Amino acid sequence: MKPDDALSTQELALRARHAPAEGFAGLYARCAPALLVWARIHLPDGLRARLDPEDVLQETLARAWRQFETFDPARAAFRAWIFGIARHVLFESLHRLSAAPANAQQCATGAWSRLPDEATSLTRALARREALASFSRRVAALPREDQRLLLYRGLEERSHEEIAQLLTTSPAAAAKRWQRLRAQLVAEIGGDDFLAA
Repeated sequence: MKPDDALSTQELALRARHAPAEGFAGLYARCAPALLVWARIHLPDGLRARLDPEDVLQETLARAWRQFETFDPARAAFRAWIFGIARHVLFESLHRLSAAPANAQQCATGAWSRLPDEATSLTRALARREALASFSRRVAALPREDQRLLLYRGLEERSHEEIAQLLTTSPAAAAKRWQRLRAQLVAEIGGDDFLAA
């Protein structure tokens, strides 16, 4: 049997069905850096005073943990599943933000006590990692089209066909652009920890 770090995320997801708490923590650990970068890209500095990307990550974690028993690795990849939850969290938070007073706190949840300890401590540790801060700064400096490509393929792991529709290009062109951008980011800052395979 392969050790957990040698398993693909999908193989780990299949195994997690038998040990949900441990399995979920391992799956979350693989996706959390990408989720935090994703949230930082979606929340420009002006919004961060009212909605912290770490809060979006924590709420995503809480919801994913509550819904983990409904996750079916035969129907979807874990990464796509958790990014779908993150998109809902962000959308709802931004909607509440537009209607709330300027000092209102967003993304509050009462599910913290039921979360795996490993997952909550990972979220806190992520925000302090210099590699993540460096990667976030580099991504913020990318042209908007490259940021969108990074969001769709590198973080959300969407297919080249989906990306082609979103960016109004061909799947082959989307794949080629992604290969170049990924190689550039890995060479410059070693982005492998954050990017989809």
